[in-house]
Amino acid sequence: MKKPIRLTSLVLVLLMLVSMAVSCGDTNVSEDTSPVAETTQGAGESAAETAYNALDHVKIENLGGAEIKILTPSRDWAIENMTAEEITGDTIQDAIAERQLAVEAKLNCKLSETVQTEDVTTRLMSTAAASGDDSYDLALVQPYNALSLYVKGYTADMSTLENIDLSNPWWEADFNADVNMGSKRYIAFGNANLIFYSSFYIYCFNKEMITSYNLENPYELVQSGDWTWDKVYEMMKVVATDVGQDGLSNPNSEDILGLTGHINHSRNLIFSSGYTICEKDAEGRLTYNGLSENYINAFEKYTEYFIKSPMVAITGTSENRYTGYTAQAGIKNYVSVFVEGRSLFLTTGTNEVMQIRDSEHEYGIVVVPKASKEQAEYVTPVYSATEGFVIPVASGNAERAALVLDVIGAYSYQNIVDKHISIVLHYRAAQDATAIRMINMAYENGAIDTAMANNFGQCTSMLNNLNVAASTNISTVFTAIKKKMQTDLEAANDMID
Repeated sequence: MKKPIRLTSLVLVLLMLVSMAVSCGDTNVSEDTSPVAETTQGAGESAAETAYNALDHVKIENLGGAEIKILTPSRDWAIENMTAEEITGDTIQDAIAERQLAVEAKLNCKLSETVQTEDVTTRLMSTAAASGDDSYDLALVQPYNALSLYVKGYTADMSTLENIDLSNPWWEADFNADVNMGSKRYIAFGNANLIFYSSFYIYCFNKEMITSYNLENPYELVQSGDWTWDKVYEMMKVVATDVGQDGLSNPNSEDILGLTGHINHSRNLIFSSGYTICEKDAEGRLTYNGLSENYINAFEKYTEYFIKSPMVAITGTSENRYTGYTAQAGIKNYVSVFVEGRSLFLTTGTNEVMQIRDSEHEYGIVVVPKASKEQAEYVTPVYSATEGFVIPVASGNAERAALVLDVIGAYSYQNIVDKHISIVLHYRAAQDATAIRMINMAYENGAIDTAMANNFGQCTSMLNNLNVAASTNISTVFTAIKKKMQTDLEAANDMID
């Protein structure tokens, strides 16, 4: 997901955060003082002279007051709305409202939005498309639903539309290549969609524990390339403490844990190894002849370290260690342990991290570790069921919708994602100059396993079942679904020919 880093805006965000910061106590965890990003600005050039104006790179038309109808899923863990009715003082919602007003004025159109649960969203989308109903111009759906809609002829291949340029920096070109099949772009992710930017996995760490246990600084480990699963596991072993002398069995006790998180994170976090379920060729075709030895080894290691280990408490496992767990209370269950200072690490998403803002303990934010030192780059897994944009074709106005979507993206590029970063960091991390670098590094290296995104052969469901059971029996399970996987891949590959 490589794209130019907007140095000027990021520095402004950092300055804003520092000005808002309140003292949270002293810590000896050193911060990386290297620049946020290298700048290519020449000597004597001002930031204004070199500023990139996104609106210079989009098509502008008068749409004659047309209503652009957007179908959006309801998410309780992400910022999902594309419109906002008024200015309220909320940083993100005000930015969305300002974007809406600007787009409407620029294109002479009206943006309207229907928000439904994700299941209803897909059903409404399918029903409208099948009947030729022009109820929606844009919709946000999950990748596997996007593929199904496209195969049925309900949505457009955006790579063929003239009014949207997916190579613009507000579109995630590398990620879009990962999630789509071949050269098709039936689903698109970019700055216009904050559900996507809420879906990146990160680690939080307790700075006070790092200092008191004399552990290595995660920031320095990232910089040296030594931030790995093994290193995290070693640090967990130092901290984990059976305070009650009754076994590390109850995270609701006084025990100190090495790591806490949610079971839904696990199948995605395994992808931080860089190994994928299927092989993808240069033309974007997927093949599956069984899991690679590397993938199996990575899965087994992750399960042993970060699901089965007694130093870990993961909400949602079949032998659930969080008493009173419900799906609705899941975030509170596992985040509370970290907030109370009883877990060294927390796995979470870039939006859910806001749940720890009230912690009395200082925390840092760091990218997901590599599987091993030999791995060339850090990979930030993105939630496989995150939503992206599709453009329905029933209304006959796909080009108009593409135009509006690209302009929304251009406006979002100016400030929306940076403001989201400021919300993620909040004041607790505002004095931590490296945290902003970690969030941007995560956004730069976001990736998804194409097979998981599309749930080919029900592989995503199978991974989840294995994680819930804390089972390493992945070889047997995936051998059983091999035929189904190959059938699904053949159908998808035929689509791109």
